Amino acid sequence: MRKAIIIFLLLFTTTIWAQTKNKLPLIPLVKSCKLSFSEYNEEFKLYKKPFILKGGKKYKIQGYDNENYSGGQILSMSPNKKYIVLDYISKGYVDDGVNKTLHENYLCVIVDITKRKVVTELQGDCGGSWNKQNRWVNDGKIIF
Repeated sequence: MRKAIIIFLLLFTTTIWAQTKNKLPLIPLVKSCKLSFSEYNEEFKLYKKPFILKGGKKYKIQGYDNENYSGGQILSMSPNKKYIVLDYISKGYVDDGVNKTLHENYLCVIVDITKRKVVTELQGDCGGSWNKQNRWVNDGKIIF
C-alpha cells in the first residue's frame, strides 16, 4: 500500500509539473526544418536561445546573441524561403547601486536558414519587406 501511495504521488507531481511548464514554440520553416527556442523568460514573457531543428538535430544560430530575446515567432520569410526575419530584443536591468532600471532595445536579424547564421542585424529597417528578388527593402531602399 505504501508503495502505491509513493507511486501515485510521483505520477501526480510529474503531471502537475508537466502542465505548468511553458511549452516552447516549434515553428515550421521549410521541409524538415523548424525553429524553436531553448528558454522562456516568465518575467519578460519572451524566448531565448533560438535554434534550428533539422533531421532531429539542434543547430544554434551562429551570430545570434543568446542573451537577446524573441517574441517566439518569425516576423517574415523571404519568397524563396531561404531567409527569415526574427526579432532580436535586448532587454534587462541596469543597476547603478541606487536604482534598478529596465532597458529595452528592439532590433531584428535576418537569418540564413540553410547556413543557420545571422547575416545582418537591423534596427530602423525592421519594418521592411521582401521584394520578388528576395531582397529586404525598407522605404524603397534595398537593405539586404
